[in-house]
Amino acid sequence: MSTSSPAGFVTQLNAFDPQALVLALQEGFLEHVQLQQGRFGGQIVHSISTQCRSDWGQYNLALLARGDLSRQWLSVGIFLQGLGNWRVQGKALRNGDLVMYAPGSDMCISLPPQAQWIGVQIPMVRLQALGFEMPQGLSALHLPGQLLPESAARLAELSCVLGPDRLQVPDSAAMEQAHEQLVQVIWCELARRWHRPSARNVAQLQTRERLVASVQNWCEDHSAAPLRIDALCQDMGVPVWELERAFQHTYGLAPQRLITLQRLAKVRRALLTQNASVTDIAMGHGFWHLGRFSVLYKNYFGESPSHTSRSARAEQA
Repeated sequence: MSTSSPAGFVTQLNAFDPQALVLALQEGFLEHVQLQQGRFGGQIVHSISTQCRSDWGQYNLALLARGDLSRQWLSVGIFLQGLGNWRVQGKALRNGDLVMYAPGSDMCISLPPQAQWIGVQIPMVRLQALGFEMPQGLSALHLPGQLLPESAARLAELSCVLGPDRLQVPDSAAMEQAHEQLVQVIWCELARRWHRPSARNVAQLQTRERLVASVQNWCEDHSAAPLRIDALCQDMGVPVWELERAFQHTYGLAPQRLITLQRLAKVRRALLTQNASVTDIAMGHGFWHLGRFSVLYKNYFGESPSHTSRSARAEQA
């Protein structure tokens, strides 16, 4: 459910709703995969001005988010709080860290439980004018560190205008002023953390990203078949230890578990949007043992697949 104003809008997430979550990138495609059992809920406060675009979000459960970022804007993520490590493009990060994403890159981020974050999209020319340019061949630049006390204090103040603590919808002038303050916080934090990774680190990341992308493509081509890691390794000519290492470094999860959770997310999206039977949808995503599938689905989403399907049909009627 979204509520809007000329300056921005709010997305309330009271269920795992892949369609609503697309709004978090405002122009791009975003896929969320629930990594933790329970009833998902969250809120994203979106705001737009001439300065930048911001998405201030909070989720209750651990999630994996993957999507294509805008080619016109450079994205910066600020990790405010969460119960555990964040993982971005295979790098384990902590609360207070920043990440800069290359325009048009594929974002891959695992969020811990009780996560609160800010995503800011800024015109490239503004960053380039200050000397902040992404190194060639890098999809994301990790900038670790704790927020300065004054930066943390300013963000706490801005949360009352741009974030989940806001008491009223700001007008366009107030939004412009708040965004200018937000951008100044980003300038300050980028300036003191800025560094260029070594060529070796860039090459290692690119190799791992290519392997993970190849696995994802293989899974798409075999989406209707039961998952067999031995068949995957044989078809791709990759030893299982190399596959395990790549997935653990990138996602913090074993490939078998992550691929299964990705399939569950696609099943839920289909149940919410398609007029097909639960059996056909489940088997179409590789879940051929329907009893096990139903138990797994209910454990993760807090309701049976048939309940999801009935609720979606009732809303569309």
